Amino acid sequence: MTTKTIAVLSGILLSAIPIVAQQPQPKSAKERDALIKVQTDAQQNNVPQELKDIEYVLDNFTDTQFKIQLLNMATDAANREGNYVQTVIWGDRTLAADPNDIPVLVTLAQAIVAHTRENDLDKDQSLKKVTTDANKALDLCKTTTTPPAGIPPDQWPDFKKDFMAESHEALAQAAELNKNYAEAIDDYKTAAAEASKPDPATYARLSKAYNENKQYDDAIATADKALAMPEASAPVKQFAQQQKDLATKLKTTK
Repeated sequence: MTTKTIAVLSGILLSAIPIVAQQPQPKSAKERDALIKVQTDAQQNNVPQELKDIEYVLDNFTDTQFKIQLLNMATDAANREGNYVQTVIWGDRTLAADPNDIPVLVTLAQAIVAHTRENDLDKDQSLKKVTTDANKALDLCKTTTTPPAGIPPDQWPDFKKDFMAESHEALAQAAELNKNYAEAIDDYKTAAAEASKPDPATYARLSKAYNENKQYDDAIATADKALAMPEASAPVKQFAQQQKDLATKLKTTK
């Protein structure tokens, strides 16, 4: 999920606790206290405790109106911690409760493709899951007018753009693993165009796909885009420079 999504989901519990029409409400003081504890964990980035406290709420307040938000927060927290197994477990629990949960569909697609390797015995199965979840998220973004739980309606248009961009990025990485570089290029370009803000990492990955497709001039130009972005992190710049250097070398030897 995007950082923006994380911030909204981690803040939704406290913002929803005052009595406001059509917003989820805790049904008791004990549930309210348990929800506040979850939010405190999230704000302190205490992922292990956050997951324990989310489990506590779900186990002890089975009729909580915050179920989907809590499942989303757990999936996101596990993903941010880099715990792939827990990300998939919580993601699957979320989709069992709501098969059309866009943030979790995107998170699972991105997490699974990032942990899939070319020689994995279950590569085909994993990439099928990636493409299924990413394409479902895209379809839902195109047809859904009501934002997912925890996302303010006025922010939904930008969230929708980012979810679609992230879905296309997952599809691009899946295509790369299948050595379908032309398809990967198309999805990376779509991801770059649809994002609410330019993402240097997308351009760096697109540069790599151009190299793989032997489009060296395009690889150099795209790497330069990533390198020119002031918001690009040091690792992204390093990766983009590597792709530019590789393209320059391969261009002179082809």
